[in-house]
Amino acid sequence: MTTTPLVWLNGATTEEAEARISPFDRGFLWGDGVYEITPVFNGRAYRLADHLDRLGRSLAYLQIVPDRDKAALLRATEAYLDANAKAGRLGESPMYRLGHWVTRGPDSVTMTARDAGPATVMMWLRPADAGAVARNQRDGVKLVVSTTRRNAPSSIEPRAKVTSKINQILAEMDAAAQGGLALMLDLDGNIAEQAVANFFIVRDGVLWTPPEGNILEGVTRKVVFEIAARLGIPVEQRLFTLYDVAQADEFFITSSAICAMPVRQVDRFTPKAGIPGPLTRRLIDAFTADTGLDFARLN
Repeated sequence: MTTTPLVWLNGATTEEAEARISPFDRGFLWGDGVYEITPVFNGRAYRLADHLDRLGRSLAYLQIVPDRDKAALLRATEAYLDANAKAGRLGESPMYRLGHWVTRGPDSVTMTARDAGPATVMMWLRPADAGAVARNQRDGVKLVVSTTRRNAPSSIEPRAKVTSKINQILAEMDAAAQGGLALMLDLDGNIAEQAVANFFIVRDGVLWTPPEGNILEGVTRKVVFEIAARLGIPVEQRLFTLYDVAQADEFFITSSAICAMPVRQVDRFTPKAGIPGPLTRRLIDAFTADTGLDFARLN
């Protein structure tokens, strides 16, 4: 009996091996699409509505119009998750990734965006390595400042979660060659974001994170703001550089797949408060309560 999750494609739930997309789909040809990845903790999609809201904003920016609005896509997603559960396609992993991919659809003979379509909509599920997340939460990750700069808003809006990821992929490859994960700067040398996550530092009990404008508006970043408000932790959205990183007490990154992840090193700089620092620890504990998944138990 297979435990490979089913795939949802253009309204139909099917086996992964049977899913078919045109080789002329603009998502394949030109990276012309948007996407979201929502974590599923112990069978529950975390912050699904927030992810679908951001998907809608990205679709509006690219002017892609699928055949389902947010409410219909939410219903389809819930039915898709239920179909996988009833079919026994979710194994013992405590964490899955739920992907929503929307492209402009098949290209036309004119090869112009205005003539393409209809939009292609796909959902998928994949198990995540929760054990690796647990180890990284315990030990921290290493970040390397990439020579590849983050796209400027004047080129392509970083707040849109588009499938054209070559900017971040090049940064990822830069950092991997040096044994770390990428930290990207903007064109002015300010800290922007990690290639697939938002970046925070802690200075004198205050959370600093880059402002909106040259970063992705992370769903988990938004959750950190909510948790910080609840715990009475001040947050500042501001521009800062590696000089400020050198003075910081703690560093961490956030994304849906990792919640709050301690950073043990940024280039030659290490945090003053240990791994994880006390404030990062409070955030990790708050995420544990919120998601229902305690990664520390997986170590």
